[in-house]
Amino acid sequence: MSFLKKRSFALGILLGCAGAIATGVFGIFFNYFDMIGLSSGGRTILTPCLVFFACFSFTVIKNPKLLIPKEKKFLFTMIVISGGILYSTYNYAYVMALDNLPMSITALFNFSNAIVLVVLLRLFFKEAISKKKIICCSIALIGILLVLEVFSGGNKGISVLGVFWGITVTISLALAYTIDYFHIKKGFPFYVIQTYTCLGAIIAYSFQYSLLDLCTELGNLSVGNDTSLWIVLFIYFNVVVVSYVATTASYNFVDASYTSLTYVLEPVVAAVSGFLIFKERLTNVQIIGIMISVIAIVLMQYIDSNQESLPLKKRTEIK
Repeated sequence: MSFLKKRSFALGILLGCAGAIATGVFGIFFNYFDMIGLSSGGRTILTPCLVFFACFSFTVIKNPKLLIPKEKKFLFTMIVISGGILYSTYNYAYVMALDNLPMSITALFNFSNAIVLVVLLRLFFKEAISKKKIICCSIALIGILLVLEVFSGGNKGISVLGVFWGITVTISLALAYTIDYFHIKKGFPFYVIQTYTCLGAIIAYSFQYSLLDLCTELGNLSVGNDTSLWIVLFIYFNVVVVSYVATTASYNFVDASYTSLTYVLEPVVAAVSGFLIFKERLTNVQIIGIMISVIAIVLMQYIDSNQESLPLKKRTEIK
Protein backbone atom coordinates (compact mmCIF):
# COMPACT_ATOMS: atom_id res chain seq x y z
CA MET A 1 0.00 0.00 0.00
CA SER A 2 1.47 3.38 -1.05
CA PHE A 3 1.86 6.30 1.32
CA LEU A 4 -1.09 8.16 -0.21
CA LYS A 5 -3.32 5.10 0.08
CA LYS A 6 -2.27 4.59 3.68
CA ARG A 7 -3.03 8.21 4.49
CA SER A 8 -6.40 7.98 2.76
CA PHE A 9 -7.21 4.77 4.65
CA ALA A 10 -6.21 6.32 7.98
CA LEU A 11 -8.33 9.40 7.27
CA GLY A 12 -11.33 7.23 6.44
CA ILE A 13 -11.00 5.25 9.67
CA LEU A 14 -10.55 8.43 11.72
CA LEU A 15 -13.69 9.93 10.18
CA GLY A 16 -15.63 6.76 10.93
CA CYS A 17 -14.42 6.77 14.53
CA ALA A 18 -15.26 10.46 14.89
CA GLY A 19 -18.83 9.88 13.71
CA ALA A 20 -19.32 6.90 16.03
CA ILE A 21 -17.86 8.72 19.05
CA ALA A 22 -19.94 11.83 18.38
CA THR A 23 -23.12 9.75 18.29
CA GLY A 24 -22.08 7.97 21.48
CA VAL A 25 -21.83 11.19 23.50
CA PHE A 26 -25.27 12.53 22.56
CA GLY A 27 -26.61 11.33 25.89
CA ILE A 28 -24.22 13.58 27.81
CA PHE A 29 -25.73 16.69 26.24
CA PHE A 30 -29.32 15.49 26.60
CA ASN A 31 -28.73 14.79 30.28
CA TYR A 32 -27.19 18.25 30.70
CA PHE A 33 -30.15 19.94 29.02
CA ASP A 34 -32.48 17.94 31.25
CA MET A 35 -30.56 18.92 34.40
CA ILE A 36 -30.70 22.67 33.61
CA GLY A 37 -34.47 22.43 33.10
CA LEU A 38 -34.93 22.33 29.33
CA SER A 39 -38.31 20.71 28.71
CA SER A 40 -38.75 17.43 26.85
CA GLY A 41 -40.22 19.44 23.96
CA GLY A 42 -37.10 21.57 23.80
CA ARG A 43 -34.79 18.56 23.96
CA THR A 44 -36.81 16.85 21.23
CA ILE A 45 -36.87 19.69 18.71
CA LEU A 46 -33.30 20.86 19.35
CA THR A 47 -31.42 18.25 17.28
CA PRO A 48 -33.56 18.47 14.11
CA CYS A 49 -33.26 22.28 14.29
CA LEU A 50 -29.46 22.10 14.42
CA VAL A 51 -29.26 19.47 11.67
CA PHE A 52 -31.67 21.45 9.47
CA PHE A 53 -29.58 24.61 9.86
CA ALA A 54 -26.34 22.77 9.04
CA CYS A 55 -27.66 20.78 6.05
CA PHE A 56 -29.71 23.63 4.60
CA SER A 57 -26.73 26.00 4.81
CA PHE A 58 -24.43 23.42 3.21
CA THR A 59 -26.91 22.78 0.36
CA VAL A 60 -27.43 26.50 -0.35
CA ILE A 61 -23.67 27.08 -0.46
CA LYS A 62 -22.99 24.00 -2.57
CA ASN A 63 -25.90 24.02 -5.01
CA PRO A 64 -29.29 25.52 -4.02
CA LYS A 65 -30.92 23.98 -7.10
CA LEU A 66 -30.70 20.61 -5.35
CA LEU A 67 -33.46 21.79 -3.00
CA ILE A 68 -35.98 21.66 -5.86
CA PRO A 69 -36.35 18.05 -7.05
CA LYS A 70 -37.64 17.37 -10.57
CA GLU A 71 -40.34 15.11 -9.15
CA LYS A 72 -42.18 17.10 -6.49
CA LYS A 73 -43.76 13.97 -5.00
CA PHE A 74 -40.49 13.25 -3.22
CA LEU A 75 -40.93 16.44 -1.20
CA PHE A 76 -43.99 14.78 0.30
CA THR A 77 -42.20 11.53 1.15
CA MET A 78 -39.21 13.37 2.65
CA ILE A 79 -41.10 16.02 4.62
CA VAL A 80 -44.27 14.18 5.65
CA ILE A 81 -43.35 10.50 5.85
CA SER A 82 -39.64 10.57 6.66
CA GLY A 83 -39.59 13.76 8.73
CA GLY A 84 -43.09 14.37 10.02
CA ILE A 85 -43.77 10.75 10.99
CA LEU A 86 -40.60 8.66 11.31
CA TYR A 87 -37.86 11.09 12.31
CA SER A 88 -40.13 13.03 14.66
CA THR A 89 -41.11 9.76 16.35
CA TYR A 90 -37.48 8.69 16.63
CA ASN A 91 -36.34 11.97 18.21
CA TYR A 92 -39.10 11.99 20.78
CA ALA A 93 -38.58 8.32 21.62
CA TYR A 94 -34.83 8.89 22.02
CA VAL A 95 -35.42 11.68 24.54
CA MET A 96 -37.94 9.56 26.44
CA ALA A 97 -35.60 6.55 26.42
CA LEU A 98 -32.80 8.63 27.93
CA ASP A 99 -35.22 9.78 30.62
CA ASN A 100 -35.98 6.16 31.57
CA LEU A 101 -32.83 4.17 30.74
CA PRO A 102 -29.06 4.45 31.26
CA MET A 103 -27.12 6.03 28.39
CA SER A 104 -25.46 2.74 27.48
CA ILE A 105 -28.75 0.86 27.07
CA THR A 106 -30.36 3.71 25.12
CA ALA A 107 -27.33 3.73 22.82
CA LEU A 108 -27.63 -0.04 22.40
CA PHE A 109 -31.27 0.27 21.33
CA ASN A 110 -30.22 3.04 18.93
CA PHE A 111 -27.38 0.89 17.58
CA SER A 112 -29.64 -2.15 17.22
CA ASN A 113 -31.73 -0.61 14.47
CA ALA A 114 -29.48 -2.57 12.11
CA ILE A 115 -31.29 -5.77 13.14
CA VAL A 116 -34.68 -4.40 12.10
CA LEU A 117 -33.14 -2.80 9.03
CA VAL A 118 -32.15 -6.23 7.69
CA VAL A 119 -35.80 -7.28 7.67
CA LEU A 120 -37.08 -3.98 6.23
CA LEU A 121 -34.59 -3.97 3.38
CA ARG A 122 -35.65 -7.51 2.57
CA LEU A 123 -39.35 -6.55 2.56
CA PHE A 124 -39.10 -3.33 0.58
CA PHE A 125 -35.97 -3.72 -1.55
CA LYS A 126 -35.60 -7.50 -1.83
CA GLU A 127 -32.16 -7.39 -0.20
CA ALA A 128 -30.79 -10.86 0.45
CA ILE A 129 -30.65 -12.17 4.01
CA SER A 130 -27.81 -14.64 4.32
CA LYS A 131 -27.51 -17.32 7.00
CA LYS A 132 -24.62 -15.36 8.49
CA LYS A 133 -26.85 -12.31 8.92
CA ILE A 134 -29.56 -14.40 10.56
CA ILE A 135 -27.03 -15.90 12.97
CA CYS A 136 -25.62 -12.44 13.81
CA CYS A 137 -29.10 -11.01 14.41
CA SER A 138 -30.02 -13.95 16.65
CA ILE A 139 -26.84 -13.55 18.72
CA ALA A 140 -27.42 -9.80 18.99
CA LEU A 141 -30.97 -10.36 20.24
CA ILE A 142 -29.69 -12.78 22.88
CA GLY A 143 -27.22 -10.11 23.97
CA ILE A 144 -30.02 -7.54 24.27
CA LEU A 145 -32.06 -9.95 26.40
CA LEU A 146 -29.02 -10.33 28.66
CA VAL A 147 -28.77 -6.54 28.94
CA LEU A 148 -32.42 -6.40 29.95
CA GLU A 149 -31.72 -9.32 32.33
CA VAL A 150 -34.75 -11.20 31.06
CA PHE A 151 -33.19 -14.55 31.92
CA SER A 152 -32.49 -13.51 35.52
CA GLY A 153 -35.90 -12.12 36.39
CA GLY A 154 -35.40 -8.53 35.29
CA ASN A 155 -33.68 -5.43 36.64
CA LYS A 156 -35.42 -2.86 38.82
CA GLY A 157 -33.35 -0.13 37.15
CA ILE A 158 -34.91 -0.93 33.78
CA SER A 159 -38.55 0.08 33.59
CA VAL A 160 -41.12 -1.31 31.19
CA LEU A 161 -41.68 2.24 29.95
CA GLY A 162 -37.96 2.60 29.26
CA VAL A 163 -37.89 -0.64 27.25
CA PHE A 164 -40.95 0.53 25.29
CA TRP A 165 -39.23 3.77 24.30
CA GLY A 166 -36.02 1.89 23.55
CA ILE A 167 -37.81 -0.46 21.16
CA THR A 168 -39.56 2.55 19.60
CA VAL A 169 -36.13 4.11 19.01
CA THR A 170 -34.93 0.94 17.27
CA ILE A 171 -37.95 0.49 15.02
CA SER A 172 -38.51 4.15 14.10
CA LEU A 173 -34.84 4.68 13.25
CA ALA A 174 -34.78 1.55 11.08
CA LEU A 175 -37.90 2.74 9.25
CA ALA A 176 -36.35 6.20 8.81
CA TYR A 177 -33.18 4.68 7.36
CA THR A 178 -35.28 2.54 5.03
CA ILE A 179 -37.04 5.50 3.46
CA ASP A 180 -33.74 7.40 3.38
CA TYR A 181 -32.35 4.46 1.41
CA PHE A 182 -35.27 4.87 -1.00
CA HIS A 183 -34.44 8.56 -1.47
CA ILE A 184 -30.73 7.82 -1.90
CA LYS A 185 -31.58 5.34 -4.64
CA LYS A 186 -33.52 8.16 -6.33
CA GLY A 187 -30.33 10.23 -6.43
CA PHE A 188 -30.82 12.65 -3.54
CA PRO A 189 -27.64 13.67 -1.65
CA PHE A 190 -27.84 12.88 2.06
CA TYR A 191 -27.65 16.59 3.06
CA VAL A 192 -30.74 17.38 0.96
CA ILE A 193 -32.58 14.43 2.50
CA GLN A 194 -31.64 15.59 6.00
CA THR A 195 -32.73 19.16 5.21
CA TYR A 196 -36.26 18.10 4.32
CA THR A 197 -36.47 15.33 6.91
CA CYS A 198 -35.59 17.71 9.73
CA LEU A 199 -37.96 20.33 8.33
CA GLY A 200 -40.75 17.76 8.48
CA ALA A 201 -39.91 16.90 12.09
CA ILE A 202 -39.84 20.58 13.09
CA ILE A 203 -43.26 21.12 11.49
CA ALA A 204 -44.67 18.06 13.27
CA TYR A 205 -43.33 19.20 16.65
CA SER A 206 -44.58 22.77 16.13
CA PHE A 207 -48.17 21.73 16.83
CA GLN A 208 -47.12 21.27 20.47
CA TYR A 209 -43.75 23.03 20.75
CA SER A 210 -42.41 25.41 18.12
CA LEU A 211 -38.99 26.80 17.27
CA LEU A 212 -40.12 30.07 18.86
CA ASP A 213 -40.89 28.18 22.08
CA LEU A 214 -37.37 26.72 22.01
CA CYS A 215 -35.76 30.13 21.57
CA THR A 216 -37.89 31.58 24.37
CA GLU A 217 -37.07 28.73 26.73
CA LEU A 218 -33.33 28.89 26.00
CA GLY A 219 -33.42 32.65 26.54
CA ASN A 220 -35.10 32.21 29.93
CA LEU A 221 -32.59 29.54 30.97
CA SER A 222 -29.67 31.82 30.14
CA VAL A 223 -30.96 34.74 32.22
CA GLY A 224 -28.16 36.23 34.32
CA ASN A 225 -25.65 36.45 31.47
CA ASP A 226 -24.58 32.86 32.03
CA THR A 227 -22.79 31.87 28.85
CA SER A 228 -22.29 28.21 29.75
CA LEU A 229 -25.57 27.16 28.09
CA TRP A 230 -24.59 28.79 24.80
CA ILE A 231 -21.12 27.26 24.95
CA VAL A 232 -22.63 23.80 25.45
CA LEU A 233 -25.09 24.44 22.60
CA PHE A 234 -22.23 25.45 20.32
CA ILE A 235 -20.28 22.33 21.25
CA TYR A 236 -23.36 20.14 20.76
CA PHE A 237 -23.98 21.70 17.35
CA ASN A 238 -20.48 20.70 16.26
CA VAL A 239 -20.92 17.21 17.72
CA VAL A 240 -24.17 16.82 15.76
CA VAL A 241 -22.48 17.93 12.54
CA VAL A 242 -19.64 15.46 13.08
CA SER A 243 -22.11 12.67 13.86
CA TYR A 244 -24.13 13.21 10.70
CA VAL A 245 -21.25 13.98 8.32
CA ALA A 246 -18.07 12.18 9.42
CA THR A 247 -19.21 8.59 8.93
CA THR A 248 -20.71 9.38 5.54
CA ALA A 249 -17.56 11.24 4.49
CA SER A 250 -15.41 8.27 5.48
CA TYR A 251 -16.88 6.28 2.58
CA ASN A 252 -14.92 8.56 0.25
CA PHE A 253 -11.65 7.16 1.61
CA VAL A 254 -12.23 3.57 2.73
CA ASP A 255 -14.51 0.70 1.88
CA ALA A 256 -17.73 0.66 3.92
CA SER A 257 -16.80 -2.71 5.39
CA TYR A 258 -13.94 -1.04 7.27
CA THR A 259 -16.03 1.94 8.35
CA SER A 260 -18.66 -0.40 9.76
CA LEU A 261 -16.10 -1.70 12.25
CA THR A 262 -15.88 1.77 13.84
CA TYR A 263 -19.56 1.60 14.86
CA VAL A 264 -18.53 -0.41 17.91
CA LEU A 265 -17.44 2.88 19.47
CA GLU A 266 -20.98 4.30 19.68
CA PRO A 267 -22.38 2.09 22.49
CA VAL A 268 -18.96 1.71 24.11
CA VAL A 269 -18.47 5.47 24.39
CA ALA A 270 -22.02 5.85 25.72
CA ALA A 271 -21.41 3.19 28.37
CA VAL A 272 -18.09 4.68 29.50
CA SER A 273 -19.52 8.23 29.52
CA GLY A 274 -22.55 7.16 31.52
CA PHE A 275 -20.34 5.42 34.08
CA LEU A 276 -17.75 8.21 34.47
CA ILE A 277 -20.05 11.23 34.33
CA PHE A 278 -23.41 10.05 35.64
CA LYS A 279 -22.28 7.07 37.75
CA GLU A 280 -24.49 4.71 35.77
CA ARG A 281 -23.57 1.16 36.73
CA LEU A 282 -24.28 -2.03 34.86
CA THR A 283 -24.20 -5.57 36.15
CA ASN A 284 -21.65 -8.04 34.81
CA VAL A 285 -24.42 -9.78 32.86
CA GLN A 286 -25.44 -6.51 31.23
CA ILE A 287 -21.86 -5.69 30.26
CA ILE A 288 -21.47 -9.14 28.70
CA GLY A 289 -24.80 -8.68 26.90
CA ILE A 290 -23.71 -5.33 25.43
CA MET A 291 -20.43 -6.86 24.25
CA ILE A 292 -22.23 -9.79 22.60
CA SER A 293 -24.79 -7.54 20.87
CA VAL A 294 -22.25 -5.00 19.65
CA ILE A 295 -19.84 -7.62 18.27
CA ALA A 296 -22.68 -9.46 16.51
CA ILE A 297 -24.11 -6.28 14.97
CA VAL A 298 -20.69 -5.00 13.90
CA LEU A 299 -19.97 -8.37 12.27
CA MET A 300 -23.33 -8.19 10.50
CA GLN A 301 -22.52 -4.64 9.35
CA TYR A 302 -19.21 -5.88 7.98
CA ILE A 303 -20.93 -8.69 6.07
CA ASP A 304 -23.60 -6.22 4.93
CA SER A 305 -21.00 -3.73 3.67
CA ASN A 306 -19.20 -6.37 1.65
CA GLN A 307 -22.51 -7.19 -0.03
CA GLU A 308 -23.04 -3.51 -0.94
CA SER A 309 -26.16 -3.06 1.15
CA LEU A 310 -27.04 -0.19 3.49
CA PRO A 311 -25.02 0.22 6.70
CA LEU A 312 -26.08 1.78 9.97
CA LYS A 313 -25.37 5.26 8.61
CA LYS A 314 -26.53 6.29 5.16
CA ARG A 315 -24.01 5.14 2.55
CA THR A 316 -23.56 7.93 0.03
CA GLU A 317 -20.61 10.09 -0.86
CA ILE A 318 -20.20 13.81 -0.24
CA LYS A 319 -19.49 15.03 -3.74
